[in-house]
Amino acid sequence: MAGLANRIKNLRCQRGADMKCFWCSMNEFKFACPWCRQHMMCDMSQRGTVMQCPTCFQKVGAPMAPSPDAKYILTGTKIQEKKLTVGDDADSDGAEKKFPTAILIGVIALALMAAGAGYFFLHAKKAVQPPVAAAGWQKSDIGKVGAAGSFRLANGVFTVSGAGEDIWNQADSFHFVFQALTGDGTLTAHLLNIKNTDTWAKAGVMFRESLEANSAYAVAFATPASGIAFQQRDHSDGKAAEVLHVPNLAAPCWLRLVRQGNSVTASSSLDGTSWTKMGSATIPMGSQVYAGLVTCSHKNETLCQAQFDNVTLHKDVKVVTNPAPTPIPAPPVSDTNWTLNLADVVIPNTPAAGRIHGQDFKVERASFQSGTLNLRVGTSGPVEFGVLITFGNAQPEAMSRKTIDISTDAEKAAPVQLRWKDDAGAQRKQFNTGYALRLEIGALVNNHLPGKIYLCTPDPEKSYLMGTFNASVSKPKPKTPAPAPVKTN
Repeated sequence: MAGLANRIKNLRCQRGADMKCFWCSMNEFKFACPWCRQHMMCDMSQRGTVMQCPTCFQKVGAPMAPSPDAKYILTGTKIQEKKLTVGDDADSDGAEKKFPTAILIGVIALALMAAGAGYFFLHAKKAVQPPVAAAGWQKSDIGKVGAAGSFRLANGVFTVSGAGEDIWNQADSFHFVFQALTGDGTLTAHLLNIKNTDTWAKAGVMFRESLEANSAYAVAFATPASGIAFQQRDHSDGKAAEVLHVPNLAAPCWLRLVRQGNSVTASSSLDGTSWTKMGSATIPMGSQVYAGLVTCSHKNETLCQAQFDNVTLHKDVKVVTNPAPTPIPAPPVSDTNWTLNLADVVIPNTPAAGRIHGQDFKVERASFQSGTLNLRVGTSGPVEFGVLITFGNAQPEAMSRKTIDISTDAEKAAPVQLRWKDDAGAQRKQFNTGYALRLEIGALVNNHLPGKIYLCTPDPEKSYLMGTFNASVSKPKPKTPAPAPVKTN
C-alpha cells in the first residue's frame, strides 16, 4: 500500500501544469462498488487507490477521475486479493496481507454487542412488571351492581373490590373471583381486612352453583362490624338462610369451606391452625360449582375493598372425618318416656330424640334466634319436622344458666309448635298450655347455648322429646331504616 500511495502522491495532471485541469478542480466524487453496486465516496487524493467498500467490505480500485458527464457514475475495479501463506511478507509493490473479512465482521459485531450490553447494565432501569391475575382465577360481577368490581394479585395478596346490595334473600349482588370446582374440594383464605362501607359489608369464601343472581350457594364471610357468619341458599330462587352468626369476630381471620357431595361445612380460625366449625348445610348442587372470594359493599353504588392472602383451593380432596355415630333410636312409647308429671322426669345424657305425631324423631340441628328454640330434622331450609318453643323476644343472655319447668296446670306458658309431614303434606300443631316441659340451659359460650330438654304434649299420639342439645345463637340483621321523605315546596 505504501508504494502505491507514493506513486499516487507524485501523479501530475497529464494536460499540463499551465492550464486549469477539470479533474483536479474536483475535490470529491462518487463511484460504484463493483461487488455490491453501492456508492462510495472518493476525494482526489484517493483516486486510483485501493479502498474498502463500507457495505460489503470488499477491496475496490477507485477510478482515476469521475465521469465527465454528471449524469453517470463510474464503477470501481474489483481487486483480487493474494492469498498469503504463513511467512509471506508484503511484496515490493505494496501488496499487503489479507485479514479475513468474516473474522473482521465477527470481531466488530462482538465488540458492538459487548458495548451495548455494558451500557444497558450500567444505565438501564429495571423493568417493573404490573400485577396480574393468577392463572386460573376469573372475576365477575354477580347480579345488579351499581359499580363494576375489580381484582388484582400482587405478592400473594388478592385485592378484591366489589359493590352490591347484599348476599341475601332471593337474589345477590356482589363481586366474585372464582375457579371452577368439579366434585369435592376445600377452599381456604386468610381475610386480611375489609373496608367499612357498611356494618354488613361482606368479604369471604363461597361455593356457588352458577353465576346467576338467584343461584344456590354456601358462603362464610366476615363483616366490618357485625361479626362473621355462615349462610346458604339451598336451591335456586330460594330464600337465603343463616346457619350461624358469631357477632364478636372480625378480620383478620381465616375462613374455610369444605364440600363433600351435597354437604358443605364452614369453619373459622384466628391463626389458621386451630379451627372452629361454624356448621354444615345440605345444598344439592351440580357436580361443577364455582369456588372463590366474594366482596359486597352493602351499598350498591359504593365499592368495598377487601384483601386476602394464603388463598388455596384443593380440588377433589377427600376429607377424613370421624366415623358417623350409631343412630340413636327414638325412645319407645311408654309410661316411663311419656309422662306429664315432671317429678318423675330423668333427662338422659344422649342427643335429643323422641316421637312427633307417631313418627320417630332425632334432632339434627338446634338453634336459638329471636327468642325461639328450634330443634329440627335437617340442617337447612324450612322446618318440616321439628319442635319450636317461643319465649317471647328473650335474648340468649337471659336464657343462659336457666332452668325452666312448665307443668300441665300452668295458666300461661311458652307456645310449643310441633311440625311433621304425612300423606296429606306438611302439618303443624300448637300447644299454649297443658304440656309438660323441663329445660335446663347451660352457660352461653361462643354463641352456643347447651342444654337438656324433656317435653311431653297432651296429643293422642303422645308426642315427646328428651335428651341434650347445643343450640347455635344468631341475632337477626338490623333492618336498614327507610330513607326520609324528600320535602318539596
